[in-house]
Amino acid sequence: MATYGPARSDIEGTGILPDVRGINFYVLMESLYRRYGAPNQDPSLRTEPEKEVALFKSDASIAFPCSDLSTLERSDSGQFTLTTKFLGFSGGQSPLPGYYLDRMARESAQNEEGLKAFLDLFSHRWTQFAYHAWRKYRYYICFRNGGTDAFSQRMYALVGLGNQSVRDRLAINHSKMLAYAGILATPGRSPDVVCNLVSHCFDLPDVSIESWQLRKVVIAPDQQNRLGVRNAKKKTAGYVPGRSVIGVNFTLGARVPDRSGKFLLRLSNLSMARYLSFLPEGENHQALTMFIAFLLRDQFAWDLRLDLAPEQAKGMLLGDRSRSCIGRTAFIGQPKTPPSVTLHIRD
Repeated sequence: MATYGPARSDIEGTGILPDVRGINFYVLMESLYRRYGAPNQDPSLRTEPEKEVALFKSDASIAFPCSDLSTLERSDSGQFTLTTKFLGFSGGQSPLPGYYLDRMARESAQNEEGLKAFLDLFSHRWTQFAYHAWRKYRYYICFRNGGTDAFSQRMYALVGLGNQSVRDRLAINHSKMLAYAGILATPGRSPDVVCNLVSHCFDLPDVSIESWQLRKVVIAPDQQNRLGVRNAKKKTAGYVPGRSVIGVNFTLGARVPDRSGKFLLRLSNLSMARYLSFLPEGENHQALTMFIAFLLRDQFAWDLRLDLAPEQAKGMLLGDRSRSCIGRTAFIGQPKTPPSVTLHIRD
């Protein structure tokens, strides 16, 4: 339909407006609604005709149309009237019999309204349906900054962020998560998904996950081995008549090694400013930990490793926080390799 050129910026005033024959119908309507429609409100089919931004009429000419649009006019009340050639009940695009079209073309040539004025009521609604159907299936058109549009709100609910108070706890750009709504709605969380989300939401160049990290799981005192102590006499599934049965439930010490419940999140090639922001006292540390807690269906233990980019670490300088924090940013001379720090987030 027509061209995909932008709508003119001088759509104002009254009377016949500049030539609109080279403008795409849908682009023109979006421009009109964004400029003259109700603020923060999407076009609706429930709007009363007198409150519509634009009314649609069909061109009565039965000649071959050279464009989709004919004229755009504006009344004294500020309402636009757009005459179209691609849809309606009059003109060459009409599905009505030819003798009706000839009659309306003759009346239009003599500036008489008659039958055409009546059929324009239906042409207006028909064209409205076409515009709203086109708009409904183009998310990039309906989207509003911050995800405030109706469809984005439903997508937030799909991933568990339907409540505004829940979104406020995640100090990130929530709109970035909409691109991953389909993945977040699934029960699984692969390392690649977590890395991509962290990289995208925090604008990080290099994010990776190292699985199967060793940890020591503390055994509850009532589950530790005690010689001469027997379990309660409860005949339940998995019942073992004893707490220190060799080969069954016998362990030494108060902790047991485990590699199935911990991972390492690694943020590499960080500038000094970003490195400081992910330290416990930085502005991004709490946001990152809350974000990981939201992403994980099963709350695994995990550590955070921050790797500085080359030539970011410098010698210690007293009084400079970025160069004098012992164990974090204080170095004697220039390190040979980019330094890093590992933070224990969840045990």
